[in-house]
Amino acid sequence: MTETYHRVVETSAVEERAMLSFLVNGWPVLICKDEGKVHALINRCSHAAAELAPGGRVRRGAVMCPLHGARFKLDNGECLGGAGYKPLKLYPWRESADGWIEVAVPDAAPGAEHLPVKPLI
Repeated sequence: MTETYHRVVETSAVEERAMLSFLVNGWPVLICKDEGKVHALINRCSHAAAELAPGGRVRRGAVMCPLHGARFKLDNGECLGGAGYKPLKLYPWRESADGWIEVAVPDAAPGAEHLPVKPLI
């Protein structure tokens, strides 16, 4: 599957522990910063398909799902705590010469297994 980089957000707009959600070529993307390092990952918990942002938290190298508290490592997507949930998809990213974060997402449209389910209110 081929991937293309897309310009998403200015690097200066990503504050420490911020969780910014975007749809990039139809893919749910979460960009966050923890301990000065930027991360780009799928904005969908692998357990119950809940959105991680905006309601989740970033802390100590992990993102926490707002629905049930599952924590996933930012550097490899692995679930912490032995819950056995599938790892989160990480997206390659780069910073452009003019200060933008560009994220590589698949060129093909995401399937239902990649899209978050929004809670009914």
